[in-house]
Amino acid sequence: MAVFYLVADMNNDMDKLLVVPINKDVAAGAIFVAFALGFGLISTNYPMGRLAQMGPGYYPALLSAILAVFGIAIGITGFRKGAEKVVVVRPLALIAVLGSPILFAATVRPLGFVPAVILTSLVATIAAPRMTLIQRLGAALVLTLGCTVIFILALGIPLPLLGNWLTF
Repeated sequence: MAVFYLVADMNNDMDKLLVVPINKDVAAGAIFVAFALGFGLISTNYPMGRLAQMGPGYYPALLSAILAVFGIAIGITGFRKGAEKVVVVRPLALIAVLGSPILFAATVRPLGFVPAVILTSLVATIAAPRMTLIQRLGAALVLTLGCTVIFILALGIPLPLLGNWLTF
């Protein structure tokens, strides 16, 4: 049973890391078996046929069975090893990176393209705790200029540079 806990980063006490004791081989075996079960179930929607005259579902079912056998074998060998502590991700960084595209989608129409890219890039830089404010602003400026040139000028995507909330 995996126990999740937070520990302080050696370089920055405020920066929390998610550490999970996990056996990588058991996890990989479980993923293999999960994919095998998924594709195996999908293959049952097609006629199987028989070995002499295979149907469209026969080969995917066969590959799924082979993948499941490999997954079980990898998982069994993984049980012989002990679990090791693995740093998965900093939760705040995960939220910042995964939330940035959602933030962009939510703000591009009301704020406009330029402010949405600036805001999104600033939120995404939360994932890099060692960046200074100047570096964050520089990254936001470079990304905004590059995105504006590529998407608005070169590709001609019809998005307003400033949205309804910022025009008077």
